[in-house]
Amino acid sequence: MLGLLGSVGITRWTQKQARRDQLEGRLAAREEEAAREVRHALTSVHHLKSSLSGREQTGGPDELFALIHTIDSAALVLASEELRQRLEQATSIMWLWHVLHQSEGHPLWIALEDASRCLGAYLRGEPLPSEPQEVRNLADEVAALNILIEEHSADD
Repeated sequence: MLGLLGSVGITRWTQKQARRDQLEGRLAAREEEAAREVRHALTSVHHLKSSLSGREQTGGPDELFALIHTIDSAALVLASEELRQRLEQATSIMWLWHVLHQSEGHPLWIALEDASRCLGAYLRGEPLPSEPQEVRNLADEVAALNILIEEHSADD
């Protein structure tokens, strides 16, 4: 009887471990796919540089907005909260790049560079790089714009 109980206990423990390993494998695969999607979208935004010069956009915003949305959506799956926050900050700048003024460089490229550097560090297993002052300035401007938008919405 003792042998039977031991056998059942070992079988249940083994099954539980197998389910846990399977779940961890699925989560890792989802995260890997999400990181790949973010990397691809960041690269695609980079290729839009020729159609987005200065603060003017020569083409329609649909492709850019679709890529930013891809980054936002895929970032939700990434395990690192710090990386998710940095990507969220970068995309908030990307969404509003055409109305931001507190930077000497192009807001879209500043956000893109920071997001790319952060994702690269994450994929290499390194700590994320420190946040550039230009990104902080742009993030502050985005926060101020969001407050104005909320106030305007409340007035309507």
